[in-house]
Amino acid sequence: MLYKYQPENEKVVMGILTMSQRSHQIEFLQEEIQWYEDGANRNLYLWKDQFNNWAGVIGIEENPQWLLVRKMILTPDADTYFNAFRVLDNLKTLYPNQPIIGTLHNQEVITRWERNNE
Repeated sequence: MLYKYQPENEKVVMGILTMSQRSHQIEFLQEEIQWYEDGANRNLYLWKDQFNNWAGVIGIEENPQWLLVRKMILTPDADTYFNAFRVLDNLKTLYPNQPIIGTLHNQEVITRWERNNE
């Protein structure tokens, strides 16, 4: 299940972000979180797995024509296509009328998810 980022979850988000960031500097991670918070069309979500553990972070940018997945990070124990598809399913539930697209980094998993749902 996806939960919209709240400041009280900052440490959880920062911990998950460090799993894919080149820089693990706290200031850099806080700036990235702030970038999502400052944008009216950007959102950061946390994902809980089937065991009710925080297991992922997804950052999105909304547009009237599409929804761009800028970042999708799953914890090492949850990093499977099955779980990525569950995250995208949850995202589609939140934004049912917008096609989901990705960046060069994550478009492959989104394409596989789309094919799986055809």
